[in-house]
Amino acid sequence: MTTPLQLSNSSWIVKEQPNPEAVAHLMQNAGLTQLVASLLIQRGFEAQEDVLGFLNPALSAMHHSLLMKDMKEAVVRLHQAIEDGGRILVYGDYDVDGTTAVAMVASYLEGVGGQVETYIPHRYDEGYGVSLEGVRFASENRFSLMITLDCGTKDFESLTDAAERGIDVIVCDHHLPEDTLPEAFAVLNPKRSDCPYPFKELSGCGVAFKLLQSLAYRMDLPESGIYEELDLVAISIGADLVDLKGENRIMASQGLRQLRKRQRPGILALMRAADIHQAPQTIRDISFTLGPRINAAGRMDHAQRVVDLLMEKSDARASEMAREIEEMNHRRREVDEATTNEALIQLEQTIEDSFCNIVHGTNWHRGVVGIVASRMIEHRYRPSVVLSEENGVLIGSARSVDGVDIHEALEACEDLLLQFGGHTMAAGLSLELTHLDAFKKRLNQAIRAQLNGTPPKPIIRCDREVHISELSLEALKELEQLEPFGPGNATPVFILRSVVSVRPPRTIGNQGRHLKITIRDPEFDGPTIDAIGWNMGEMAPQIKQNTPIDLAFTLVKNTWKPRGWQNRTELNLHLRAIQPAVGKAGA
Repeated sequence: MTTPLQLSNSSWIVKEQPNPEAVAHLMQNAGLTQLVASLLIQRGFEAQEDVLGFLNPALSAMHHSLLMKDMKEAVVRLHQAIEDGGRILVYGDYDVDGTTAVAMVASYLEGVGGQVETYIPHRYDEGYGVSLEGVRFASENRFSLMITLDCGTKDFESLTDAAERGIDVIVCDHHLPEDTLPEAFAVLNPKRSDCPYPFKELSGCGVAFKLLQSLAYRMDLPESGIYEELDLVAISIGADLVDLKGENRIMASQGLRQLRKRQRPGILALMRAADIHQAPQTIRDISFTLGPRINAAGRMDHAQRVVDLLMEKSDARASEMAREIEEMNHRRREVDEATTNEALIQLEQTIEDSFCNIVHGTNWHRGVVGIVASRMIEHRYRPSVVLSEENGVLIGSARSVDGVDIHEALEACEDLLLQFGGHTMAAGLSLELTHLDAFKKRLNQAIRAQLNGTPPKPIIRCDREVHISELSLEALKELEQLEPFGPGNATPVFILRSVVSVRPPRTIGNQGRHLKITIRDPEFDGPTIDAIGWNMGEMAPQIKQNTPIDLAFTLVKNTWKPRGWQNRTELNLHLRAIQPAVGKAGA
């Protein structure tokens, strides 16, 4: 089996360190520690006003929703539908961003008197976006207004069909538009070239939230009611990996507070079914706990179940629905693991110096191929394509790495593909089985050209080198001022030089998948610290006790309860990469 990351198989890039005078100035004026001040300047925050705005994300700093192009027309039409008793179909994509948006919009509209029904397309029968089946459903059930969430910007055929059937469509989306827009009553998308809305990186659920904000203003409803919906916006932000800057940072921060303060019956039931005892504290918690479970329904069955769960008011019914979704998640994990094992066996038989990983299997579950593609990258750092063969057609997903635009690479193979779409780092595609060999060759050539013939290495972007004496729970508490972390505001990554493992490394977890070492600085008479390397278990034989190594890592706290004692909290390192020691800075 291929080792996920060889000790020397990654490039570590340390960010430029800020001017010491600027750091000292910020420390004095904003009352910050040196560590936090340094990190803020590295992230582009130096003026005191900007720093305070970043550290205290306030709802009052959000832009007025009516700044968005088409918003005034959209909210007038929506308000009219509510007052007239018109039937409103809330239609959304089957992923986390879409399902949270549908549950949020439908719940809120019901609460203000709207006649609402929800619709999620079936992932495999209807595919992504606004389907012709969905429009036909709206027409046959006499919906006069349709709101599309996290989709619609590129659904030209379906929205033309809706217009011809006399259905007004309000699009709430955040995907990059084409040169022209579809035929719709209103298109709310901050990425429109003619949209003056200042913040462009909202999630689909975030755009939907702006529509509800405008409705609340128009109906003269209290703002507190709309802010209660930010828990679902935070979940969408955590799962959809949008930049945690500007309004996303404000909504994620406030939404996490909302999740900690009060859970909807559906979310509480989902946590209980998963044996999660604490509401998500960070965006990472959402990504690793609620996000995969909400996605599991759409991957394994039908995402409408998630919308029903999130809208459910009865604790008993929510509990039953959550158990079903947790069972789907277990099934998804089993299918994921089985498919990954098959794919890795196949990967071992492919050419080591290829510039991409391409594997395929018969009737692999389409709901996990994207996850498996990401697993391929962990084991051989290359752009990866995982395809499922169904009746002579290969359908699957691609995932990329730094420096490779996978969508551009697929464009070079366009004549071999039945369909493809996506963006720089991820894409979906289909092709006939007979074209597979030609596709492998062409895609490899396209990726090789982008990389100028040099195989890619994992890039670890580090904020600064530290000494082990700087690491403490107090330092971690300082860093928490910068949360929530995520894309655009990454968790700080540090480097320790020339530390040693004080005892032989060991593996933990299922099948010894993870690595655990206990480290110290041999030149410093200080405490030891435990370090965990997720999916690095196979590196254990390469690490020798008392042999100096360099670590790239993030700081975390680990709270546990020894038998018969109160809870204990200790500092841990989560490893990003390990290299043979190259010496300490200035040595």
